[in-house]
Amino acid sequence: MIRARGVARSTSRIGSVRSTGIMLFHVRRARGILLRLVRRRARAVAIGVALGVPAAWLEVASHYDAWWIDGLALVMGATGAAFIWAGVTGVKPDWIEPD
Repeated sequence: MIRARGVARSTSRIGSVRSTGIMLFHVRRARGILLRLVRRRARAVAIGVALGVPAAWLEVASHYDAWWIDGLALVMGATGAAFIWAGVTGVKPDWIEPD
């Protein structure tokens, strides 16, 4: 039997629908927790400061020089700044009804 070039003898299963559904469930759950957290403004600012202060210390005063620590500090600082901004400005509505 002659096959076309690049055609595999057999195909492998990429993943079942069940495992994809479970993973999607966890992503949706994490998104819901994050959205509920941002709605509580004082808690969002507190968590933002709790993430931002160690990130600033890692960037400015830390004597560690590993690449992954710089990346971790960058992600923590950006997440902290986003939480602080969301806590200070509040959540804006998605849709404003026209008058």
